[in-house]
Amino acid sequence: YPLHLGVTEAGTPSMGMVKSAMGIGGLLCMGIGDTIRVTLTADPVEEIYAAKKILRAAGLRKEGVNLIACPTCGRTRIDLIPMAEEVERRLANCKKNITVAVMGCAVNGPGEAAAADVGIAGGKGEGLIFRKGEILYKVPQERLVDALMEEIEKL
Repeated sequence: YPLHLGVTEAGTPSMGMVKSAMGIGGLLCMGIGDTIRVTLTADPVEEIYAAKKILRAAGLRKEGVNLIACPTCGRTRIDLIPMAEEVERRLANCKKNITVAVMGCAVNGPGEAAAADVGIAGGKGEGLIFRKGEILYKVPQERLVDALMEEIEKL
């Protein structure tokens, strides 16, 4: 018999997503479950987006971009948070099955994100464009996201 997974009355989108990811995602990662339903106190469309995110995080849905980004630390030399948000926004409709990295420093960024198909790593006033951990070229900070998008178009 198919096993249906869901967390009833999970709550608002922010907390409901966490509860659903914990309850549903953990079981899916163990190979348990055939169908899922995410319930949120929100527009039903939000439930669909949340379910897709859970399936992608569990490695069960490969469609679209997997965006990774480092947390900010003392080595970060760019305004990383808005840059990562801009990349996420610009890639929202991208259907390519790729991993894109937004890293805060040029020292460790390319190596830490070596599994990414393409990425950026910030520096002081400039940054690096890299592919699979290999540095391709350097660009001014204000061109980082545009240069990343150009590289993604080539993939």
